[in-house]
Amino acid sequence: MLVSQSGRHRYDTAAVAERLELLGLDDAAVRRNTTALQELVIEPNIDQIVDEFCDSLLEFDDFIGIVTQHSSVERIKEIQRKYLRSLGVNCDRPEYFEERLRIGAVHQRIGVPQSLYQCRYQQLQQLLIENIPQHLREDRPCFEELLQFILKITALDMSLAGESYCAERVSGLQKSLRTERGESERLRRLSITDWLTDLHNHSYSRRCLSAALDRAKRGNEPLCVIMADLDHFKEINDTHGHLVGDEVLRIAAARMVSGARANDQVGRYGGEEFILILKGTDLVEGVEVAERVRSRIRSDVIHSGDATIRITLSLGLAQSRDEDTVDTLIDRADTALYAAKRAGRDCVRIEAEAARLPKHEQV
Repeated sequence: MLVSQSGRHRYDTAAVAERLELLGLDDAAVRRNTTALQELVIEPNIDQIVDEFCDSLLEFDDFIGIVTQHSSVERIKEIQRKYLRSLGVNCDRPEYFEERLRIGAVHQRIGVPQSLYQCRYQQLQQLLIENIPQHLREDRPCFEELLQFILKITALDMSLAGESYCAERVSGLQKSLRTERGESERLRRLSITDWLTDLHNHSYSRRCLSAALDRAKRGNEPLCVIMADLDHFKEINDTHGHLVGDEVLRIAAARMVSGARANDQVGRYGGEEFILILKGTDLVEGVEVAERVRSRIRSDVIHSGDATIRITLSLGLAQSRDEDTVDTLIDRADTALYAAKRAGRDCVRIEAEAARLPKHEQV
């Protein structure tokens, strides 16, 4: 037996033979009894069998609703006639098994309850047995053989339909779980992502920095933080409007990501201010990253409608210390950022340079 990508069982020749042997359906008996079933039981009585079978189904409200939604009584009868004329025919072939699996899957998809399906199979068995002709009933060995064949071949079909029901249900549950996981992931991403720039948001950036700081202390590794601020951004909003300002922020964010390294974490800290977390990075490497980001920001003008805007970025860089918290590390990077602003903007300053400035120039 094989399993398809949909999760439904598929049977090869060996698996078919194994199932038939399990039910006691040997080749000679199958051929002999299939002929008797089709020629002496089904064909002479097919309309009566189908009518009685469908009438019994229509006693159930669930089935009436399914018929109303998906088909008609005459269509159901036509399908049932086709099914009966194939009952047992070439049942030693994988195609027979595949068709029974398909039938079960269709019934499951349109909402036929499995319990109803199984109970009606038993009624179908009874209808077939009741229509065994009298001359066969009088031949006790032939009657018993055909009776056992009807029970076994309908049991085969019912078992295949049951497998298909279960496989479809499992497949549906798996799809539902994937959908729920996808929705959970979507909500998680929304909770950590800045709506405008698609960068990490303020709170998640702080969580990332806290985790990176703990890891740096445990591993005695360097860690740098860059605080960056777009220069004269208020003038852009005042001159061109907030929609253009939003577009500038989106473009700036994309350029920061392209200038940073793959493992660097970039977040929007608020307004036009951004944070970059550089794990395993000392001040020397940090300056290189900061300068590359600064260069990317100013590399091209931004065209938005009739507006042509050139943007620049000021950046402040600080390296973590053993006694640092998230707040103290960000505070030193912020101080370096304001040193870059005081130095004329569009530049990088590190915490040591900020510390050398007179106190009134650090504000």
